[in-house]
Amino acid sequence: MTIIKTTKELGTEMRKARKLLGLTQSQLALTAGVGIRFIVDLESVKPRLRLEYA
Repeated sequence: MTIIKTTKELGTEMRKARKLLGLTQSQLALTAGVGIRFIVDLESVKPRLRLEYA
């Protein structure tokens, strides 16, 4: 089990998991019920990303 402490770690782990599942960012966004921009921002650790709105 990985303990995630920062948004950077979250983005890195999300990208790894998405790729292991063979999903595109668009497919993940659709499955998770969020916008593609959220997934892109999460994986690239954009400073404007607000997790409480996810």
